Amino acid sequence: MIPNHVLNDLGPDDRVAVLSRRGKLRFLVHGVDAPAAEITASAGRDGCEVLATHMKDKTAILELVADREPDVGGEG
Repeated sequence: MIPNHVLNDLGPDDRVAVLSRRGKLRFLVHGVDAPAAEITASAGRDGCEVLATHMKDKTAILELVADREPDVGGEG
């Protein structure tokens, strides 16, 4: 689940990178001009896989998160 403050507090020059580490999602707020290669390198040093960078659209971020989150409470 993405923290509300990540979505609600984005400034006009902020973007979100969605990362995964050991199956758990992590979120990095970065500048609009941040090079994707730098985000990927930094994430790699932290043991994270980059799923997306430079995201701004809240609906798209929520859809990506929903697609990656386990089906909590679903039939299994």
